[in-house]
Amino acid sequence: MPLPARWLLIRTRSGDSVLSKLNHGGMEGIVKVLDSNKSQITWDEASLIGDCAMGELRKGPVLVLSQTCDIQSKNFIQVAPIYPATGDEHYVERLAKGDIYSAFYLKKRDPEIKSISFADLEQIQAMHKSYIKKLNPAQHFRLKPHIVRILQRFITRYFGRPNSYDAGSDLAPLTGTYLCVSCFYMEGMVMAVNKEKGDTFSNCKKCNGQSWVIRGS
Repeated sequence: MPLPARWLLIRTRSGDSVLSKLNHGGMEGIVKVLDSNKSQITWDEASLIGDCAMGELRKGPVLVLSQTCDIQSKNFIQVAPIYPATGDEHYVERLAKGDIYSAFYLKKRDPEIKSISFADLEQIQAMHKSYIKKLNPAQHFRLKPHIVRILQRFITRYFGRPNSYDAGSDLAPLTGTYLCVSCFYMEGMVMAVNKEKGDTFSNCKKCNGQSWVIRGS
């Protein structure tokens, strides 16, 4: 749900929160809608659920980020909304190359994704499973395994940067020994290189991996 410039808070005619009335088994027939920026009303802090407000809802495709076991056993799952990639050709080119950390590139895939699109990692949110419409299985699809690994790297880079350094784009922040991430996680082995502060990174000579982490002292 996009964040508007202001919120329209919903209160009962007596001024109490809607949730407090519902918790006591009653509800007045009339409610008031108050502009949060033009009144002295404060957000209700009596409930962990929060306050009642008018907002804008959008129905559209999302990229599910939760693990399969979490989807099966939990009520809330993590999703990122998908938007068409609009803008100039330079923007779309940067998106396809992975240069935009907060946007994960998605190719056109009829009928689910009708144009080149991206999943917006800035808008990752928890969604209750009841909001997911039960459609024909053909309208849901899984990313290919190698695309999933790229997605995992994107998420790690977005939330954990700079916990790894990429070949071709990052410089060594410190003089020290750096370890290839792909060799460790995918092959179960260690590939180390020594770098001086300011050195560039190249692809791993063993696995062609692009991500490096500095070894702890």
